[in-house]
Amino acid sequence: MSRSSTLRTPSTQGQANARGWLTKQLAGAALLGGMLLAGADGVRACSRVFSSAVSNGQAMVVGRTMDLFVSDNAALVMRSPGMVAGEFFGDADPNPKRWTVRFGSVGVLSLEKVLSDGLNERGLNANLLYLDGSRYGSRSSDRPGISNANMVAFVLDNFATVEEALAGLRQIQVVSDKLMNREWGLHLSLADRGGDSAVVEYIDGQMVVHRGAKTAVMTNEPPLDWQLRNLKRYKPFGGTLALPGDVDPPSRFVRGSTYLSTLPKAKSQDDAEANLYGVMKNIAVPAGAQDYSGGTSVDSWDTLWTVIVNMSAGSYAFQLAHNPYPVWVDLDQLTWKPGGGMRRLDVQSPDLTGDVSQLLNRAPVQP
Repeated sequence: MSRSSTLRTPSTQGQANARGWLTKQLAGAALLGGMLLAGADGVRACSRVFSSAVSNGQAMVVGRTMDLFVSDNAALVMRSPGMVAGEFFGDADPNPKRWTVRFGSVGVLSLEKVLSDGLNERGLNANLLYLDGSRYGSRSSDRPGISNANMVAFVLDNFATVEEALAGLRQIQVVSDKLMNREWGLHLSLADRGGDSAVVEYIDGQMVVHRGAKTAVMTNEPPLDWQLRNLKRYKPFGGTLALPGDVDPPSRFVRGSTYLSTLPKAKSQDDAEANLYGVMKNIAVPAGAQDYSGGTSVDSWDTLWTVIVNMSAGSYAFQLAHNPYPVWVDLDQLTWKPGGGMRRLDVQSPDLTGDVSQLLNRAPVQP
């Protein structure tokens, strides 16, 4: 795949769009939803879709949207092996889990603090999404704890596969942490280069794991069990209801599941990415959209950014909703410096586009 150029200028704008799958169809909507954030009235939404090589014929690809009512000031970050991690953001914890990063990764840093999405060098992808009503249970200091906002960092730093990540999560206690002076309900989706996929939710104090093909799509509340039952009410899945068009989480789940099921076989890995991007555009939330579903969901905020992750190729592409020019990173072009900390690349500039792997290699270390 041809990936070149980093800064767009009037004389190089045409060449700067070498990564055709994303740049050809933009003009509107981005995708990638979900992390926590700010104000007492605001919450986050999000959508995640996994297209397997078994179905598309080419590559393991994940698309994810981040929806929020204010900017999360997203930045691309590169985490190097040897970093010490395990931070809590709110109250002190009696037995915090600390770890040293084993695997390098690239991902999105939200709110200057939280790794909300990412891909590590072993091909494990993780996405942190909002789930209203999550309940993590009473804290027991017998087990080391991690912040629920640190679930993506924990799994990408330490594990190579979904199987390993789930085993690791069972050894610690995920704790509801405070960020921006409030707690947030969060659930986690995982996928790996081998095609395994899982969704991890915390319901009534219990870690609930869903795994396999039924986890290909994930939005927000209600939990996944409810979403899968609701899906059967719609025509593509044996029911009688027509495809819903509103922006609440159940409707995004139905549309994502429907469009994923009708994707044709891809002709190339770029084609597999482009096809999935088309699905994500149909479940993104355009600026100013209102939720007319009549439901009670609070997760209907504008899409801020979109990520398309190709685990087979080791590529990670990011696009802001207000910038039609995507950036991407090839993990095999990154230089992991043991103990090198976390490098941060500001991707808010409208002039930044194309392959930014080398820019990320040279980016400042996050203090």
